Amino acid sequence: MTEPPVQETTVRTPDRKKSFAILVDGYVRDLFTTGMILQRMDYDVYITNTAEDALKVMETALPALVITELTLPQMSGLEMLVRLRHDPRTKDIPVMIHTSQNDPNREKMCRASGCVAFLKKPADPGALYSVIQRATESTPRQHIRLRTLLPVRVGGLAATGNIAGTEYVSELSENGIFVCTLSSRQVNAVLPVTLMIHSIPVKLKAMVLRTVVMNSGFFEAPGMAMKFVEISPTDLELLRNFIKGQIMRDIPAQ
Repeated sequence: MTEPPVQETTVRTPDRKKSFAILVDGYVRDLFTTGMILQRMDYDVYITNTAEDALKVMETALPALVITELTLPQMSGLEMLVRLRHDPRTKDIPVMIHTSQNDPNREKMCRASGCVAFLKKPADPGALYSVIQRATESTPRQHIRLRTLLPVRVGGLAATGNIAGTEYVSELSENGIFVCTLSSRQVNAVLPVTLMIHSIPVKLKAMVLRTVVMNSGFFEAPGMAMKFVEISPTDLELLRNFIKGQIMRDIPAQ
């Protein structure tokens, strides 16, 4: 049988523009831990242990977000925050404090100086992601979106040619998935879906929100974005634990 023809369609644009964050922390272990978490959340991260280096970077490139510890080798995180707020070029850059300090007065000073959030270490990945989304996105996502290669079976897929059995999940969150497939269904169709999480079948129902087809030009993975409309509490908890486990994989506890 012949392969289905490449269809002409509008190329899907990314959900968000790829940008970078600056992570400033005087503790190497925390730089590693937070940097790995952000990278697995699909953020580009520039790391440094001094405020001076971070300010130098911002002379030539403005980040979408700055995350800083208060305790730094020379200039403190609070001093850097104040300097950023008084510079017309950097006054609108969101600055998040992520610190081991537990001083209510310092927190008040940081908030009064314009930080967008004050999180105490170790921050839960979900809380970290939520703050970053609210600070950097016009339409913030509520849940972590994990890039993955999970096997999936979508009921009712009408295979074309010899492409049956090629579906897999490339993006996963606790409220939906993106299924890579050459056999997308119509938008608004509700389909039974079976995901395999640690060899455990997770059965649910999901609605097709949008589809992507092969297009001449730069490659864009074909498939369909699906929103969960029916999932048991037990399976939802399994998904949440899987996502958090993948984000924190091989990262030592702080």
